[in-house]
Amino acid sequence: MNQHIENEESFENYNLNHTNGQQEHLPLPTPIPIPTPTASPLNVPEQPEQQRVIRVTTKRNYEYFPGNNAFFCSGRLVTSRAYWVFLLSLVILIAPAVLFFVFVCPWLWLHIHPVIPILFAYLFVLALASMLKTSWTDPGIIPRNLDISPLLSNKNPDNNMTVDDMGVPYESIPPPKDVLIKGEMVRLKYCDTCRLYRPPRASHCRQCNNCVENEDHHCIWLNNCVGKRNYRPFFIFIVTSVTLCLYIVAFSLVHLIRLYFDNGLSFSTALSKAPVSLLLAILCFILVIPVGGLTSYHCFLVFRGVTTHEQVCWTT
Repeated sequence: MNQHIENEESFENYNLNHTNGQQEHLPLPTPIPIPTPTASPLNVPEQPEQQRVIRVTTKRNYEYFPGNNAFFCSGRLVTSRAYWVFLLSLVILIAPAVLFFVFVCPWLWLHIHPVIPILFAYLFVLALASMLKTSWTDPGIIPRNLDISPLLSNKNPDNNMTVDDMGVPYESIPPPKDVLIKGEMVRLKYCDTCRLYRPPRASHCRQCNNCVENEDHHCIWLNNCVGKRNYRPFFIFIVTSVTLCLYIVAFSLVHLIRLYFDNGLSFSTALSKAPVSLLLAILCFILVIPVGGLTSYHCFLVFRGVTTHEQVCWTT
């Protein structure tokens, strides 16, 4: 056993290289460093990083727009140019409401119920907000030059060629084309002013000089077209306007009747104590006739699912 252990120790200290009978301890070899691979291939120069080019323009798109619209707040508000009619509409809406607030609502608050003036204030704010939204909202104007198939870009527009409002030359008006929409063939007409095939239910407004999606009509009192994007606030406006007129007529008469019966006054004395109530009742009764007729007509159109333009075209 001891001889076996001595043999193992002699094997561990054994060196294959013997010089003059003496043992030599060789140094361990140094490790060779292995290069780590890089992401870029060998012998390929790295491309310089390209800088992003940002185009800076001095004008916005609405400043080049050739229509008859007026833009405000950097193009966020759009309306037409018949400002005086719109101001008259504001006066017609605001003046009776202010008179009702000042001369009738205090009496209603004390003698009937406070909820009546509060409800009237809510209806007035709703009518005014929907009126402004309808007048200052894009009704659904379709961008121009979407279909410029007759465009002759390789020719000089000065060589006796027709040029549109934006300086785009064209030769002739293309014919209508038929497209398949939900399994039905629909004929699209070409608008030579806006240079596009009008989508279904779209129409060109002569006052604004634009093609408008689902154009209902051009409302001169609101100084804007009524189309896809502002028909809902328009409908809310006419409904709340009729409600306000009926509200003023009803509670102005309540004011006069209560003064006549509760205080034992004659009718002339009651009128002399509340002349504004009589004036408001007469004025709003006159206003409710055209506005109520317009509201009834648009309720009929909503139930049928058509626009004013489509209804007029079908009946004629």
